[in-house]
Amino acid sequence: MVNDIYDPLDEYINVFKDKFIEVSKTTFAELAAEANVDIEQNRRTCAELYGAENSLDDTRRLISRLIVWRAVLWLAAASSLVGISLTYNNEWWQPMTFAIGAVIVIFVLFNQILPQLKEMKNQRDNLEARINQLHNETWLQMEPLNRLYDWDVLTRMMTQTVPRLEFDPYFTTQRLADLKAVYDWDDSFNDDRSVIFSHSGLINGNPFIICRTRRMQWGEKTYHGSLTIYWTETKRDSNGNTKTVSCSQTLHASISKPFPVYDEKTQVFYGNTAAPNLIFNRHKSGFAGKESSLSHKWQKYKLRRKARNLKNADYAMLTNEDFEVAFNTSDRNNNQEFAMLFSPLAQQSMMALMVDNDFAFGDDFDFLKNRMINTIESDHLQQLNLDLNPSVYHNFDYDKAEHDFYKINAMYFRAIYFSMAPLLCVPMYQQIRPLHDIYGRDMKAESSFWEHESLANFWGHDRFKHPDCVTDCILKTGRRQLSDGESIIDVKAYGYRTEPRVTYVRKFGGDGRYHNVPVQWDEYLPVVGEGSFHIREDSQSEDASITCGQRFRRIQSVLRESDCELYRRHIASKA
Repeated sequence: MVNDIYDPLDEYINVFKDKFIEVSKTTFAELAAEANVDIEQNRRTCAELYGAENSLDDTRRLISRLIVWRAVLWLAAASSLVGISLTYNNEWWQPMTFAIGAVIVIFVLFNQILPQLKEMKNQRDNLEARINQLHNETWLQMEPLNRLYDWDVLTRMMTQTVPRLEFDPYFTTQRLADLKAVYDWDDSFNDDRSVIFSHSGLINGNPFIICRTRRMQWGEKTYHGSLTIYWTETKRDSNGNTKTVSCSQTLHASISKPFPVYDEKTQVFYGNTAAPNLIFNRHKSGFAGKESSLSHKWQKYKLRRKARNLKNADYAMLTNEDFEVAFNTSDRNNNQEFAMLFSPLAQQSMMALMVDNDFAFGDDFDFLKNRMINTIESDHLQQLNLDLNPSVYHNFDYDKAEHDFYKINAMYFRAIYFSMAPLLCVPMYQQIRPLHDIYGRDMKAESSFWEHESLANFWGHDRFKHPDCVTDCILKTGRRQLSDGESIIDVKAYGYRTEPRVTYVRKFGGDGRYHNVPVQWDEYLPVVGEGSFHIREDSQSEDASITCGQRFRRIQSVLRESDCELYRRHIASKA
């Protein structure tokens, strides 16, 4: 029986952290055994490689010193020749001294420095060739292991570590349909966004999505211009005489115009039917653990006043006022459902999570609930690339590969686990399961448009963008079903081209007149690039030894290894 997680921080510290390390070691050992890499041979080759690289560094430093000496000696030789010419008519010993110095310098240069420099360059070239050869050997030695890493290795280890978490092999159309039918997911979320990557799954039978999306919003860009004006003035000097003086002034002007700004955001979405009418928006505050501070006391005072205000009939403070301050949801619409959801146990776990910065990430998350859809947005996820590309594990050194495998996966596990930890703090979320999860149901294994947009973005918007596009693109996809799991994915890349414009701004000059100062700016006009790619889903294969995740990742390998036909045609949309 799988136990519920009521204190995710304590469970991570005492159970999951060490358990994940053991699972990682077991997984890597299984991969290494299957790859059958000659570890000792790889270590010998790597040791020779590192020794050659150290020798190459020493050789390059010596070459740099010799080049400096060569320049110094050439300069000394030239100075000696100049000295001879300058002292030619002086006493005989003066030009003779410079001549002897020139001979010595040239002798050292041609008999010591230049031959040694040539020898060191040859040694450098030989070392570089040997290093390239050793690099190729080490990569060939590690190729069987590098080939075994797949896109699901982390999620499989997470499920083994935390049985409450189940990851889908990919985001299916059925999972998306369930979110709409059961949890009222609003598909308008995707209207102006493009999915960079997405991972879906279940927390005790309830669906979640971890996704990164790109969105365009209009910002403003300031453009500057200038105009220099000239005029003459008649002035009287101190003697009473008049004279004409030339004057000039540079007039400056600026304007602000719309400018497309693209931002990417990683979020966790979670569907649960508990408290189905509750809406609140909780934003990180930093008040957890600072109960003695004046800002905390002032915030508590403001919440007490708000609770006493009869106009806020839906808001009443819980007994634990410190929790109310730290987890401020004073905009909630249903106090009864909030109290049921955030029981004393949930409050205790949430407070412990928000205070801890050693194992967890402290209070770095926003928690938004819109009826049955919960949204978690954590700061620590924003800088991580969670597409889980197996290339991050590739290495030519077995020992480094093993070390990096543990380090990278531990980092990802901690980041993903604590992005979901606020949800795990709520016991009711784990006690409620949907009927189809309890009684079971076959899920149609067909990829959703979330996966198609992710594939298109992984390929790169440069392959689909309009040739005149100068900005990033929002990629949107459509599917044309063929047969036997094959489909054509049509891609539209929405971006912008620029059209140069000039606006004249009137400025008052020192000559007593208004002048039109030209300001050049760019107008951003929409353009659309179009293309398509072919995918093949062999999820219906009868080969039972291949997991569903491995089958779908074949879709990605088909795309990414160019085993498909890609074409582009571009159209410019009217402004």
